[in-house]
Amino acid sequence: MYSGKYAWNLSRIVHGMKWIEDSRLTSTDSVYLSEIDNVYRELKTYRDSRMNYAMMDKQINRQNQKIDMAWKDKYQRTTPYGIVRKEILSGKPDATDSLILNGIAFNDENIQDKAYACFKKAVEKEPSRLKNYFFVIMNEMEYTRDTARALEYINKAITLSNGNKISTFNPYETRAWINVSRKQYNLACDDMNKILEKEPDNQRALYNRAHIKKEMTDYAGSNADFHQILKYIQSKPISQAIDSAMLFNDIGWNYYLMKEYKRCLDYAGQSLLLTPDNPYALDTRGSGYYGLGEYEKCIDDMTKSIGSDTELANSWYLRGLSYLKLNSPDKACADLTKAARLGIAKAAEAMKGLCHSATGTDVEKQRQFPSKKSSNNKSRISFDANGFYFRF
Repeated sequence: MYSGKYAWNLSRIVHGMKWIEDSRLTSTDSVYLSEIDNVYRELKTYRDSRMNYAMMDKQINRQNQKIDMAWKDKYQRTTPYGIVRKEILSGKPDATDSLILNGIAFNDENIQDKAYACFKKAVEKEPSRLKNYFFVIMNEMEYTRDTARALEYINKAITLSNGNKISTFNPYETRAWINVSRKQYNLACDDMNKILEKEPDNQRALYNRAHIKKEMTDYAGSNADFHQILKYIQSKPISQAIDSAMLFNDIGWNYYLMKEYKRCLDYAGQSLLLTPDNPYALDTRGSGYYGLGEYEKCIDDMTKSIGSDTELANSWYLRGLSYLKLNSPDKACADLTKAARLGIAKAAEAMKGLCHSATGTDVEKQRQFPSKKSSNNKSRISFDANGFYFRF
C-alpha cells in the first residue's frame, strides 16, 4: 500500500487522467483537445513509468497549469461568456452591454448573486436582445435553481426568435435541458425532435435524444439513435467528439437493461477492444456476465472496474451479489455495504438478514457511470446551453 506524498501525487496523476478522459466527451474544440491530450500523454508516462511520485510536485503542478491554460483559452474562444465579452468590447458598449460585462466579470469571480442580478436586469431592460437570455437562464439553473423561471425565459426567447437562430445558444437544446432537470422527458424528447426535423444528422441532438429515451425506458429507441451516430462517425476518417468506444458501451448498457445479456457482452467487448482499461465498459461487461450467471467473470470485471474508479456503485453491488451467489458472505457484505453507502437502495435490501446494517448512510437510487464532479453519479447531466452534450 502506498502512503504519504507518494500516494497523494499518484492520486493526482490518476485523477488528472480521469478528468481529461471525461473532458474529452464534452468538447469538440480541436485546439483544446490537442492541448489536453498532450497533458494526458505526459501523465500516462508518469503513471506507467512508476516514477518516484513523492518527488514529482513540480512536474504534476506544471501539467495542471497546462490544463488551466487550455481551459481558459477555450473559455475565451468558444463559450458565450468569452465570445460575447469579446464582441461587446470590439464596439461601443451601451448600458445593457455594461450590465452583461459586469455579470460576466462577477461570474468569473464566482460571485453568483451579483452576476445573476446583472444578467436579469439586462434581459428586462432589453428583452429583444436574445443572446443575453443565455446568461440569465444559466444562472436560473445553476444559481437560483428555479427551473420554472428558467422555462419562462426560454419560452419567451423561442417566441421572440420566431424560428431564427440565436447566436449564444440553441433554444430547443436549452429547453430540453431544463425539461430533463424537471424530469419532463417527453417534452425534452419533443425538443430534440424539433432539431432533428431540420437537421437529421445533428449528432449532438441524436446523442441527447438517445439518453432522454433511456430515461423514458425506451431502450430500443435509445439504441437506434446510438446506432445512427455510430454509423455516421465510423464513415468519417476524422475522430468525432462522441467516440465509438463510448457508443458501444452505451449500447451494451441498454442491452443489459433490456436483459439481452449476450448482446450486452458483445457491445461492451467491442468497447473494451478500443479502450481496454475503461472502468465503465468493464462494469457493463461485468453486468452482462452477472445476468448470464457467470459470477466469477463478473467478479473479475468488477474488481478491475473498482480498481480504476472506487465510486462505481454498480460494480460494488453486482460484485457483492456475485460473492453471495458463490457463498462468500463476508466478501458480499463488504461490497454491499459499500454499494449502499454509494446510494444503491437494493444493496441495503440484499444485506437484510445477512450483514450488520450500515449506519448513517443515505440510500437513494443511483445508476451506473459516475461523473467526476458530482460524487460519481451515473446521471451525468452536465449540459452547457451553448451545445455541450448531456452527460448521463
